[in-house]
Amino acid sequence: LTHCTADFDSLASAVGLAKLWSTSHPSETATSPNSDKAAYESSSRLPTFVVLPRGAHPSVQRFLALHKHLFPIRSLRSLPNDLSKLNRLGLVDAQRRDRVGPAEILIGNADRVTIIDHHIDGTSDIPEATDYVIDKVGSVSTMVAEQLRDGGFELTEAEATLLALGIHADTGSLCFDSTTTRDAEALAWVMKQGASQTAIAENAHASLSQEQQGVLTNALINTNSTIVHGVTVSTVLLSADGFINGLAAVTQDALELSSSDVFLLAVVYDPKSGGRGKGRGKSKNELGVRLQSKLFKADDNEKKMEKRNKYVMEAEAWKGGERALKLRRLRAAFDKKDVDGSGYLEEEEILKALTKSGVITSTSALKSLMSQIDTDGDGRIDFDEFVSFSDKAEKIQEEQEQLNGRKAATMIVIGRVKAGVNTKHVNLNRLFQQFGGGGHAKAASCTVRLEDESNAGTVLQGIVDELIEAGLMQQPTVGDFMTSPVLSAKPTMTEKQVEDLFVRYDVRALPVVDDKNDVVGLVTYKEVAAAKQRLWNKEQKRIRQEANRAASNNGESKNPRSYGKDEGKLQERKLGSALKGWMKQHVKTVEASMTMAEVEHILLENDVGCIPVVADGTTQLVGMVTRTDLLRQHRYYPSLHYNNKGFADSIAARKPIIELRRKLKQFDLDED
Repeated sequence: LTHCTADFDSLASAVGLAKLWSTSHPSETATSPNSDKAAYESSSRLPTFVVLPRGAHPSVQRFLALHKHLFPIRSLRSLPNDLSKLNRLGLVDAQRRDRVGPAEILIGNADRVTIIDHHIDGTSDIPEATDYVIDKVGSVSTMVAEQLRDGGFELTEAEATLLALGIHADTGSLCFDSTTTRDAEALAWVMKQGASQTAIAENAHASLSQEQQGVLTNALINTNSTIVHGVTVSTVLLSADGFINGLAAVTQDALELSSSDVFLLAVVYDPKSGGRGKGRGKSKNELGVRLQSKLFKADDNEKKMEKRNKYVMEAEAWKGGERALKLRRLRAAFDKKDVDGSGYLEEEEILKALTKSGVITSTSALKSLMSQIDTDGDGRIDFDEFVSFSDKAEKIQEEQEQLNGRKAATMIVIGRVKAGVNTKHVNLNRLFQQFGGGGHAKAASCTVRLEDESNAGTVLQGIVDELIEAGLMQQPTVGDFMTSPVLSAKPTMTEKQVEDLFVRYDVRALPVVDDKNDVVGLVTYKEVAAAKQRLWNKEQKRIRQEANRAASNNGESKNPRSYGKDEGKLQERKLGSALKGWMKQHVKTVEASMTMAEVEHILLENDVGCIPVVADGTTQLVGMVTRTDLLRQHRYYPSLHYNNKGFADSIAARKPIIELRRKLKQFDLDED
């Protein structure tokens, strides 16, 4: 049994589990009934079928259109009415009743219920479960593939391909931060079993359908973004005339295209309308009222303009009463939507107006709306028709409100989060569990039942507030993780002295400060190498000049008086030139209060490996931030010493080390 709107991971693991239960194991061994392995095995070897409770993702539907006959898939309706002979039920990639929708009735009739999932943060509300296997891997397909591999099973090409798609889907092709080495090994095994890479390439990252593209366009147009602790949180609230499939893929694309760190897509629709294209039971009046409320709704710019002209409009309202005021407002709305200024609204302009208001509407619904407004049937709407429909719709809406009161609605919320050090505490799975939803920490969804459609914005704002409060922590500042105390160089030092510091302290860059400890430059091993090369070239040139001079004097010795002067210049050349003549000047510095994200951006823009850190509002050196410091904060590699006292503690905690470093300063190399 898959969850509702089955994805590749749920379908693949269900097909794999059906193979385990219905086929004799090539390497049959006795298994303890209390072991996890017992959940994957069956002694009955009865025919096992895969049931999709309620639909599948569009990409899965496209795959099944050609492959469905190759797998033991049955519809829920095709099952017998008498479920008393149901031997065993397996639920994969889910562990809650509300995730299986109408298939919940199967749970109570099965003699044995097995749950196999990889959402370790999830909680189960199925007490009938006799086997409960939860493992920390990237996909459930990995868990099932491991059992097939260890059991010595041979897969068909179609089965191997489906399992590969399941692993690709839930691990982001092994790129999600929840991916493990086991996922990679399982994927390698199914590829060896004959999985079709061509089929994987065509189905793993399928392009959006026309309907999904329309939703994505609406989402990007109506996105609201805010930055909290350096994290960009984007939300969008849309309205649709029915349930829309495949919103997960839309949300993922919106996350990438909007350059957001967190993206929440919410779509409100009438639960009685069913799916898109299935709302034929709705009356034309009901459909028109729903769309007109958005059509006549002013966008943000119109609201500002209306507020600016409010007093002028009200001042002139006495000339014709409230009716005149309403007509002025409708005229303003009409002119705003009449993009080409023709005095008429065409179908394309109506569609743009609805899109701008965050409404997702089908072609049939749009044509139905046009036919209701366009009373003369000329294919366009003039102002009189616009006003007439507004009056009619307003009257119908008032009647419905009197009869029905508040209008119930359903809101689907889908969230996606980019992996990163600043979003590591964001857990959408926990956040959405209060609404009966769930999923992964960085990818989850939920369905919210609204008593009143107008509450959608309040509910979404509450989700965002809770996400910010529980998941977005204050970012560490540069002063919290910079290298401090830091060694520095003086502008009067020579190549040899700077190189000695590099070798002695095993560093590759040093800030250059003056006597007041103000940053005046930066020197790296590249500048030292270039300066040493110039010094060597000068020395070679001097030797050649001496040789030429000696040859031209026929071996005569130098004047004893000039010998002392030349010897003094020679010693001076050997010492080298002052650092201030060849160091990097006008270097970029960062203040200690800047955030980690800001410093990363500066490193990327300037293509440098380290930046001097100065006290806020000054040029006084207080530390240095390097690529390695940032890597420590990202926690990419366990081998990096995150808890080193000289690198990880705050400035206050490092004061004893700073004082010790100042005392040891007297032992630094001085000019000979």
